[in-house]
Amino acid sequence: MTRNLKISLIISILFVGLIRFTPIWERNPGGFWNLLFYLAIVVLFFWLIVKIIKEIVRLVKQRKNLTFRLFIPILIMTLMLLDGMFNPLKIDLNKIYGNVVFRACYEGTQNQATFKLLEKNKFEIHWTGVFFYDEYFVGTYEKRGDTLYLDYRGKKPVRFGERILMNNDKEILETLRRDDDSLRNVVPFYYGFCKGLN
Repeated sequence: MTRNLKISLIISILFVGLIRFTPIWERNPGGFWNLLFYLAIVVLFFWLIVKIIKEIVRLVKQRKNLTFRLFIPILIMTLMLLDGMFNPLKIDLNKIYGNVVFRACYEGTQNQATFKLLEKNKFEIHWTGVFFYDEYFVGTYEKRGDTLYLDYRGKKPVRFGERILMNNDKEILETLRRDDDSLRNVVPFYYGFCKGLN
């Protein structure tokens, strides 16, 4: 295997790997690391584009001595670039965490959160905000009537509680507060996908 082919393989595999494993690294380690992972994807994307252009120039220069081996690096990089951008195999690692059975959204002026109930009584809240704030809160839930009881695994958000009323008339989720809770500026979530209201 030539050095050129090794470099092409490594860049291509890193690019596609980072894109495919996004659902995993967004949650673990998550937070500020997400910015670094997205930056790495952008750098690898441009590196692949430059490398493809260099390979095309190399092929043009060696057009009198063309063999199939000279086309292998450009084929690998082009296929991986297209796979990373369009996902023709429809690989979705979000299914590891379960299918979404209910979703709600909160949109503030400087932050946004999505709440999802997943199969097997799991839930997740993905809260993002200014200055690269990005955090997942996960756990299990139990539904009794119109009330959700959330059992957080690890850290809890400060603006959403453990007992949640599903107000079907207004189509919002409301935190049911207690006198001894440590919640601040509790916010309601509206049913469905985020609408881009702010």
